[in-house]
Amino acid sequence: MKSKKTAFFLLKKIFVLLLLTHSVLTAQNTESQDKIVKKVLEKSYPAAVKLWGIDSLSAKQNSPQFSGVVVKQEGIILTAAHAIHPGNFYKLQFPDGKTARAKAMGRMGIKSMQGRPDIGMLRIIDPGTYPFAEMGWSDSMSTDNLCVSIAYPTTLDQDVPTIRVGKIATVQDPWGFMVSTCKMEPGDSGGPLFDNLGRVIAIHSRIAIDEDVNYESPINLFREYWENLLQPINYAELPSDKQQFTSDTLKDKIISNPNVTPHNLVAKGIVEIVSKADKAKVIAFGTLIKPENKLRNSTWIVTKSSLLTNDFLVKIDGKLYDAKVFVTSRPNDLALLKINKIDKEAISKTKAADSFDNLGTPLVSFLSDNKSELSSLGSNVFKFTARPAKGYLGAGANFISGNITITSLGPDSPAVKAGLQVKDQVKFINGIAVVKPEDYGKELMQYMVGDTISIKGLRNGEEFICSAVLEKFPLSDHPSNKFKGGRSERFDNFESVFAHDAKLLPFQCGGPVFKDNGTFMGINIARFSRTCSLAVPADVIFNFVESSLSNKT
Repeated sequence: MKSKKTAFFLLKKIFVLLLLTHSVLTAQNTESQDKIVKKVLEKSYPAAVKLWGIDSLSAKQNSPQFSGVVVKQEGIILTAAHAIHPGNFYKLQFPDGKTARAKAMGRMGIKSMQGRPDIGMLRIIDPGTYPFAEMGWSDSMSTDNLCVSIAYPTTLDQDVPTIRVGKIATVQDPWGFMVSTCKMEPGDSGGPLFDNLGRVIAIHSRIAIDEDVNYESPINLFREYWENLLQPINYAELPSDKQQFTSDTLKDKIISNPNVTPHNLVAKGIVEIVSKADKAKVIAFGTLIKPENKLRNSTWIVTKSSLLTNDFLVKIDGKLYDAKVFVTSRPNDLALLKINKIDKEAISKTKAADSFDNLGTPLVSFLSDNKSELSSLGSNVFKFTARPAKGYLGAGANFISGNITITSLGPDSPAVKAGLQVKDQVKFINGIAVVKPEDYGKELMQYMVGDTISIKGLRNGEEFICSAVLEKFPLSDHPSNKFKGGRSERFDNFESVFAHDAKLLPFQCGGPVFKDNGTFMGINIARFSRTCSLAVPADVIFNFVESSLSNKT
């Protein structure tokens, strides 16, 4: 009888523990994404840094930018091996604008392993204590666990990082990478991937063409080779002496990516703009806006101006309407369309967002056929001024027998047009001597598209001089240039936008973006890059509509 009673109480205890465990797991998994990401950012955002190579004497930039994360307060930085070279100097910038200098330590991008495991370390050389992020454990992660990226894509060229939220797709693939759905592109290399506790679980390495396939170097590799990476060595093979490390005591706190569904949110405000010649062809989306102005005898639609053709119709709930362009605004590529009054709910100012501070907030972009595209708020509102592009010469060079020697020429490149030839030795660029191996690239980086440079050198022992007009860099064969649909024709130079990671096609711009609770965030205005779509914020939209109507009355 006593054993039965004991068994009963044991079963009861187990049942209670199961209930408590279930309630904890439920609480973890039902916490909203924006609250989870907010905690991650509060803990780790200050430690995510932008880096670029510098000349040790002049401190001028001599390499493309990349990303990293400080993981020790004395200034130890983790990054990708392919971004650094041991002994070289780098400048870093924190999200708050503070800068420091660092020196590259060890790197492991083994040539025989196709650059894997792609792990590298730098040490800040300026005295001080620095914001840092805690290191996690990559083996604590499971498929579908939430993850957060904080990194600096080169294309946006911002002083603060953008946020991307995703999930773990593969904990460890056959090549040793973790795979996540947090989108990456050039400049993000070396950036940190965090778990929901704000701990670094991996470092950005490389990408596939599929936007949801992003390869990460697991943090456990840094733990295993920590002492080796502290030495300024370019390792030709993986060291045999791996370090031991403790296991994760907080593994049970790791959560799955919350299911973000636009529940109770109907597709409102969205219209299609179609070609009059081919009514089945959608050329843009549009957004129904309810103005506060007294002119209410018409229906008003805001869309992306540069997508409009001479002959178009507006399609709403399957019906076609003639539309007139009432006014356009070049600074944000907006157009206000007018059609006859219809009985269709439009978006009012009372439902508009007034804050963009909660980065990582789930967003919904409505598309045609009641489809939607989910994304996460990646930035606050910013002015996106087009910056002059670095010029392209199209002449590759190597340091051969003490001379900077042309070894390759791009087809129809400015170098070819200028008459440069393979085996030419370059001695001066615009009168500046190029002597050391790094001089050639460093000098070319000073010039923009449209600049003319003079090149003086030797060809078969005889002196030559030629001039080249630098052009835009041709799109490389890099996977970041192969995302579906590509960039919008106008993708930059906007007065006011915010970034999110929706996978929009260029013609899908002009439609509304909402939070999943129905708050109107703004209007999609451009597919910018593999990682980023841009949207004009709600207050700018309403100001555009109201000022346009006031000026016309």
